[in-house]
Amino acid sequence: MLLSLDNNDWERSNVQDLIVDLVNALSAVKSLSEISCEMADEKQVIRMALSCLLSNQDIERCSFFIADDGGVLSNVTGISVIDQAGGEASVLRGTMSFRTGEGIVGAAAATGEMQYCRNCHEDEQFALGAGDGRMPGSIVCTPVFTLHRELIGVLNVSHSEPGFFTVWHMRLLQVFSNILGQLITNRRLFQQMEIQIASRTAELERLVEETRRLKDYYVSMSMQDQLTGLHNRRYFYDQVGLAFAQHNRYEYPFCLLMMDIDHFKSINDEYGHAFGDEVLITVADALKKLVRNTDILVRFGGEEFVIIFVNTGCDNGKTFAERIRNKIKSLKWRFADREVQLTMSIGLYCMVPQADKDNQQNDIDQIIHCADTALYRAKANGRDRVEVFDSKLNKVG
Repeated sequence: MLLSLDNNDWERSNVQDLIVDLVNALSAVKSLSEISCEMADEKQVIRMALSCLLSNQDIERCSFFIADDGGVLSNVTGISVIDQAGGEASVLRGTMSFRTGEGIVGAAAATGEMQYCRNCHEDEQFALGAGDGRMPGSIVCTPVFTLHRELIGVLNVSHSEPGFFTVWHMRLLQVFSNILGQLITNRRLFQQMEIQIASRTAELERLVEETRRLKDYYVSMSMQDQLTGLHNRRYFYDQVGLAFAQHNRYEYPFCLLMMDIDHFKSINDEYGHAFGDEVLITVADALKKLVRNTDILVRFGGEEFVIIFVNTGCDNGKTFAERIRNKIKSLKWRFADREVQLTMSIGLYCMVPQADKDNQQNDIDQIIHCADTALYRAKANGRDRVEVFDSKLNKVG
């Protein structure tokens, strides 16, 4: 039978006992307040709370029943003075559960009020468990709520002696359950916040990665010639600057080739721009096969192409240029019943380490101008040829 609280219980305690009880109560509350709400395991938080209560009160056993959405309260953890002495939590003998309104635990959940059974041995609802040696003498069950008065569960404390719990215990358990409710609420809110932060962080990282990919795509598009698939003039200036910097710092040689398809305007005029585009694509594909992975090939504009042969001296640069010229000359196209061939003029500028640095060009635009001067000389000397700019004599040789 559930008994009401009796204020005469206060008479059992003298002033000295009250002071000791007050210190113990404050210690229990203080220990509970020091539990971190950031722990991921809610059972661990509750177990630590029960340990705080058991360590500072003369309670023999306490446990906690979590309420689910279906109105069922299940025992998730418990601890006794024997466990406390050994430093380990109780092992639950199966999961004990009650429906709301069932038993003293269910009554606490249904009414929202503390329930106290003074003598479990005389209460019919405990009769079935009286013979197993584990029947408590008295039990107090206290509902635990969130800050918004939503039921979290029921705190269950017991002692082997009937009528053991006093009004003092009741007041302490009420305060303790309120703080425990705040602790569990804060832990759940913290976990929700962690989940939201993780979700939003993942979304932000996804957006950043998507933005980076879009940026890379548009940067790539801005540096790519849409007709031939080669890099364009903008990309060339980035790369020639790098080659020039490596030459100045490490004296790496490189060769710059300015190439122009001979009489390309006449091809467009006679065969049309669609055929002219086909010629540019074929020439670009041929040039791709003649350069190394480390070399830089771009469509500079119109029918003009540029190659930077990195870490390459002038002799090898001439060899590569002649190989390109002969390859382009060997290409053939069909237009209607006619066979079309073309040639390419090439201007070469060699950037090589040398003692007389005063005669070496030290400006990117000037280097391009020198290669373009050599190309102009190749055109003037009959086309379909390679001309090399002589930097020492500042002339085309």
